[in-house]
Amino acid sequence: MNKKRLIIVPLLMSFALTSCSGVKDYKEHLDDYVVSMQFHDNFNVVQLTDIHWSYTTSTMASKIYLTKLFKQIDAHIKESQGENAKIDLVEVTGDQFMLANNYHVNSFIEFFEEQANLYGFKYASIWGNHDRHGLYNPNWLANQFKKAPHSIYVEEDDNLYGRSNFVINLTTDGEKTSPTKWQLANLDSGASFSETAVSPFRDYDYIRADQVDWWVKEHAKVGEEVPVIAYYHIPQQDNLEAYNKIHVDGATYKNKFFKLEGFADNGNAEYASNFIAEGRKHNLKAAFMGHAHNVDWTVDYEGVTIGLGVKTGPELYYAHIDVNDSSEAIKEGLASVGINENFDLIGAALVTIKDEASFELEHLYFNERTANDFVAWVKY
Repeated sequence: MNKKRLIIVPLLMSFALTSCSGVKDYKEHLDDYVVSMQFHDNFNVVQLTDIHWSYTTSTMASKIYLTKLFKQIDAHIKESQGENAKIDLVEVTGDQFMLANNYHVNSFIEFFEEQANLYGFKYASIWGNHDRHGLYNPNWLANQFKKAPHSIYVEEDDNLYGRSNFVINLTTDGEKTSPTKWQLANLDSGASFSETAVSPFRDYDYIRADQVDWWVKEHAKVGEEVPVIAYYHIPQQDNLEAYNKIHVDGATYKNKFFKLEGFADNGNAEYASNFIAEGRKHNLKAAFMGHAHNVDWTVDYEGVTIGLGVKTGPELYYAHIDVNDSSEAIKEGLASVGINENFDLIGAALVTIKDEASFELEHLYFNERTANDFVAWVKY
């Protein structure tokens, strides 16, 4: 609710009170934020992030790239897991758009529906900061995701901060009431401006206390023994803490891939979130995000795997990896992935939930080239 100013005109007060009466208290409607899918061994979750369709985008060229990307992912899954294996879910972790219009949104969703029909997956959309920067009403965008047949998207008129807060419970038979084997938590980590009256000019944002409380309650409903993977857009301060412990304090946490720029506003006390700290108490196994285009760094930090997905596609900016670069960050990244030729840091990430207790992570670097596309799969 917007409580920035008190409306003292009686008629407006009456209207405001009437408008607020339908707002849900999330604590009393936890089931409304739940979507279920059927769990099976080798459940494949593809993460795409920061696609950035904008007014400058050639949708045709971008569709060609993404079509080839999906084809490569499907082929890799079938080669490594068997012909019956497939993409089960695509998590699109924010910044799908930037200064886009209705045409871009409609084209984007039409394309994902075509791919979903072809490969048999569902896709879940999470808000990023640039998704708010569009030539459309944000409520209109939310409704497009709500009504697309293969889209998983939940947004309630509630008192919970943000938009795309929902859980996907992977149950034994796909029914909500059946036992949950894994939970996928989707959260809105905020905008470059707030849509509430609390902080209308916030630079970026963070996962708020009420969102953490909501997720803890959702997890308690399925059982504390259920493992969880979270997806959101903006890295929280845990990413920076882990990086500093390794590179400043000399800790030996497992880490891999590339970190060539910062983690946005991590380290700023104003943006502190206790989501991962609280998650450690509630069987959070991993948290994956996007936002930083030149970073796909992943670390096992005090029991939770924290990582950024590979930026998807060549829109806006991205890193160019030169094997002859003398910078320590490039050399460290190259040593971790074992690649010995130049490439661009774009592609996708794949989480394969192997069974009821474990998962594997792979990063795909996929570059279109004139003669034979560059393809490199790297296991974490």
